[in-house]
Amino acid sequence: MKDPVRKLLWVLLAVFMGLSFYGIFNAGNPRSLFRLVVRDPGYDITVTLGLSAVVALLVVVLTMGREQTLRRVLDQNADYMRVLRENGQSDLQIAESFLDELQARKGGLLYRLAKRRAMRYLSRLK
Repeated sequence: MKDPVRKLLWVLLAVFMGLSFYGIFNAGNPRSLFRLVVRDPGYDITVTLGLSAVVALLVVVLTMGREQTLRRVLDQNADYMRVLRENGQSDLQIAESFLDELQARKGGLLYRLAKRRAMRYLSRLK
């Protein structure tokens, strides 16, 4: 995904998350900002659930692009990973050195997820 489109998706995610949180805490409020668009407070929960669905969709789109990028980088380095295996390195060492080269911060959730995906990729690599 191109960088300007990705930035736009992050901005949209922030906007829809803000609206979703606002909707959660102001559902049914007769003086809510949602009254400018939806007159009946009975629809606040429906609107909030719709906003939350949009947030979930944007998160899926953004993470899907990241996973495809990680897969592409793993595919590009498959031959080098095979050479490292032949030199006696374990899959764990290869995955950690791969993530070190990507300059991923150790210990975080994204690091652990990327490490798990790299390990899964290495287990399928012949």
